[in-house]
Amino acid sequence: MTQHIPVTRSINYGAFALQMVFLFVLIVLFQLSGSDEAAVWAGMVYLVLAYGLRYFVPIDHRKGMRALKQGDYEQAIIHFDKSAEFFSNYSWVDRFRVFTTFTVSKLCYREIALVNKAFSLICLERKEEAKALYEQCLKEYPKNNIAFYALKMM
Repeated sequence: MTQHIPVTRSINYGAFALQMVFLFVLIVLFQLSGSDEAAVWAGMVYLVLAYGLRYFVPIDHRKGMRALKQGDYEQAIIHFDKSAEFFSNYSWVDRFRVFTTFTVSKLCYREIALVNKAFSLICLERKEEAKALYEQCLKEYPKNNIAFYALKMM
């Protein structure tokens, strides 16, 4: 059974602009190659890249979100730990996520993994662990409003 889980999305408009520039470059490249329908081909390449990268790169993030929405918090914690570890080991993937995962979010995947794990801990009534994790998140990401307000509510 899926539950209503609060979700926040904040857009990095600079990253969005970079993606539009990338799409424009694709259109120009297809036009230079002599394609009659450059915009269509560019759009298809863009969509394949966007959906493919979003599907395959943050695999544990997606699995964690699915488990979280289904109320399987223990499993969600496992996947968010794996996601945080992956994006710690390959921080460049997270730093350049506008091109590596075609994501325009202001929040990086590691940051999201930490707050989602903390949320899962709260759902399991492990509040002290969640509080420590929110505090860790604020140390690493001082502008994270999710962690800030979660700590205020605790």
